[in-house]
Amino acid sequence: MEQEVRSQRLRYHEIDLLRFLAAFVVLLFHYTFRGYAADQLNPVHYPLLGKIFKYGNLGVELFFIISGYVVLMSAYNKTVRQFFISRVVRLYPAFWAACTLTFCVMYLFGPAKGTPGWSIFMDASIEKYILNMTMLQQFFGAGDLDGVYWTLSYEIIFYFLISLFLAYQLMRYLVLILSIWLLYSAYAGFAMFTSPFATLLLPAYSPFFIAGMLFYLLQQNMGKAKQLYGLLLVSWVLGIRHSLAHATWDARYYHTTFSPLVIGTLISLFYILFLLIIRRKVNLHRYKWLSWLGSLTYPLYLLHHNLGFILFQRLGGKLDKYVLLIGIILFMLLLSYLLHVYVEKRFTPYLRGGINNQLNRLDRAVSSL
Repeated sequence: MEQEVRSQRLRYHEIDLLRFLAAFVVLLFHYTFRGYAADQLNPVHYPLLGKIFKYGNLGVELFFIISGYVVLMSAYNKTVRQFFISRVVRLYPAFWAACTLTFCVMYLFGPAKGTPGWSIFMDASIEKYILNMTMLQQFFGAGDLDGVYWTLSYEIIFYFLISLFLAYQLMRYLVLILSIWLLYSAYAGFAMFTSPFATLLLPAYSPFFIAGMLFYLLQQNMGKAKQLYGLLLVSWVLGIRHSLAHATWDARYYHTTFSPLVIGTLISLFYILFLLIIRRKVNLHRYKWLSWLGSLTYPLYLLHHNLGFILFQRLGGKLDKYVLLIGIILFMLLLSYLLHVYVEKRFTPYLRGGINNQLNRLDRAVSSL
């Protein structure tokens, strides 16, 4: 663990592609299955596509594997301050814009309470909007303004854990920490925010965050290979177990069935693909345009849920349903491009500079005491 981490960060276009595909299958899960199956979000039924893409929610598990890998890579050789700034400027500019746009559209064009199409997911109160703009709404006991924001709470807790590792110089003990974390995950099972430990250690999805971190350690030869592969095997077993537990809950909620074989196969495919990528058996470095897909992923994920369902509610029955589906997807891709170009690329440097300036002022104020 003391080895020096590669100084130059390579951009892996395979990860860009995986990230985009994860977001896209989550979108198809919402549009072709979830919206019609529960909570009257989508009046348009896609029975054939729904049978296929009802497994698209597993894209979240793939997201968390990618997050474990990318966040650990970005954290090495950084101070807590550097890591904090990198995460804030990565998450907040696009989120603030998407949250504001979603609130405005929901407030002006969303279904009124008690009317067809309304559910708690379409509640657009100003109080909820203000709390959601902090991205800490779950910790304030408030609901998510948009149906996909729940995953951001998991990401923030994961970032907090990484910041603790940096602050207390625990990176050298990371293999031991991940081993203990997996033991706790095995004990806790698919537990949500049911206790302080379950909130901090995320046992419902921790096998996937841990898997991403293990893939990075394997790629950088930071630890004994047999030990890392053994932990990866444990994370794979626990990941399948937790995904099957989640599917049991989903089956009750959506009044359908999910195949354990399909779930196990897809989770296994995620692990195999990632292993092939880190060992460079899959190499797409020459396809530079894939970086654009990676750049569109976060905006697409933030924008597609409530905005898309409002479009389905407004236009469903007025257009051919497949034309409507393709049209909404293309519109969301366009919105994602605009958000990336005119918000993320434009305002991220200003936010980074502003945070640095404020922290420098704080440092000077503290040193003068």
